[in-house]
Amino acid sequence: MGFWPVVLNVLRNSDVVLLLVDARMPEVGRNSEIVNKIKEGKKLIYVFNKIDLVSKKDIEELRWEYPDGFFVSSTKRTGVQKLKRFLEELASRKGSLHREACFAETGGKSYSRGGSLRVGIVGYPNIGKSTLMNLLAPGARAKVSRVSGTTRKTQWVRVGRLRIMDSPGVIPFGDSGTRAGVMSGKDAHKIKNPEKVAIRIIEFLIKKDVGILRRCYGVDGDDAYDVFGAIGRKKGYLVKGGVVDENRTAIKVIDDWQKGRINFR
Repeated sequence: MGFWPVVLNVLRNSDVVLLLVDARMPEVGRNSEIVNKIKEGKKLIYVFNKIDLVSKKDIEELRWEYPDGFFVSSTKRTGVQKLKRFLEELASRKGSLHREACFAETGGKSYSRGGSLRVGIVGYPNIGKSTLMNLLAPGARAKVSRVSGTTRKTQWVRVGRLRIMDSPGVIPFGDSGTRAGVMSGKDAHKIKNPEKVAIRIIEFLIKKDVGILRRCYGVDGDDAYDVFGAIGRKKGYLVKGGVVDENRTAIKVIDDWQKGRINFR
């Protein structure tokens, strides 16, 4: 089960759930199991992170597909204040409804102020949840690391009318190791078959725009395996006999992807 019990507790106790998604691979990165586990009555908000790594066209397409979504870059601190203002407006609305209900129940006498909005942040491991929480609630000081699984415990952090909780990253039960590696859910050095993950990334990039590979590695082509070999040779990752060191090449590609060195701009 891993961290799933902790995440389920966050989902159960949140009024609003922020689902953080990598803007480079939104359909792959949308954690379907989390979506399925969100109960009726909870408000789900898609937050697309790493928009600094995609083109304006990509962002426009996402805005059209997810008109109620928010688009941020945790590392560049872009778009976060807009999201925070929206959450504060929701909290204010909730507070007004709470006061009206209490006023009616007490016949116009004293009533509780109440009205805090509980916001849970969820998503794949290493997607930027802790960084986003630190920006929404500067006093939170959530531990940030590029190593997946850093967040293990959760606590509510209050900022104004908002109560925000980070959560450990989780991988859907049906996800393969390849998909988890692509989504930064596993450290490049801990993936069992890094070559498969690297090939999957290269296939995606070829389909997206082969120019990305040209800019990042100085290679191109329409066959992922040929491109993979070309990257290894270009980097000088060779073993005895001039054969490409597939493990080293694969880890390089995965690491570049996970750390945002491969972008679509």
